[in-house]
Amino acid sequence: MKFRLIILYATAVLAIAIIAFIGYQVITTYKAHETFEGYCKWRGLDVVNKSADYGYCIDSHSGKTYKMDLVNGRWYLDGDLPNNWPF
Repeated sequence: MKFRLIILYATAVLAIAIIAFIGYQVITTYKAHETFEGYCKWRGLDVVNKSADYGYCIDSHSGKTYKMDLVNGRWYLDGDLPNNWPF
């Protein structure tokens, strides 16, 4: 009986930890899309320049430049826009 109770508590703690982690990821991702600077920082990029509806960021390690677009008030990586998603 005691062993079953320990398994039950361990399962409950694990489930709570998984739910908390998923919630943290959802909130972090949601907040990252709110500002251009925040989205570049979230992706680990440095801001190069920005206009009203698009901007460019650069990866300081590889030197690759990425274009970000503003769609419906949220920032996305060009080519990964919500209208390109399969669902």
